[in-house]
Amino acid sequence: MKSKLHFVALLVFLFYAGQVSKAQEISYPENRDFTEFKLYIQGIEDLKGEIRIAVFNSKEKYTKEPIHAIVLPADSSTIIWKQEMLPSGEYAIAVYHDKNENGKIDTNLLGIPKENYGFSNNARGRFGPASWEDSMFIVDGNYFSTSIIIK
Repeated sequence: MKSKLHFVALLVFLFYAGQVSKAQEISYPENRDFTEFKLYIQGIEDLKGEIRIAVFNSKEKYTKEPIHAIVLPADSSTIIWKQEMLPSGEYAIAVYHDKNENGKIDTNLLGIPKENYGFSNNARGRFGPASWEDSMFIVDGNYFSTSIIIK
């Protein structure tokens, strides 16, 4: 039941994240190490709608409070999101393909998503979103890239 509530919270977050077309600016402390980050989103079958991305930087805020909420057009089978100065640290990402651009992930009567989605490390949850432990990755160094296959 708790996982289902977290999944619903993620869906609500992604709905509200859709109300903003660009991520808000974030100030970073001057003494941090920064990484050039690239996310490749693959598996986009229908070239219509939008790709919605939520980036989280802590287990406590995972699925609740992203540091970035990005909306990109689904105009290619692979979408690339680039962040030139991402601070080193732990992150997890949730992505979904909002085909009808209604700002939410559509579900069936049982709450199962009808639109394709994915999490970092291509993690999958059983009855809700993938766990922080399964989707978390560490960004360090000058350059880091990862990919998510949505299904």
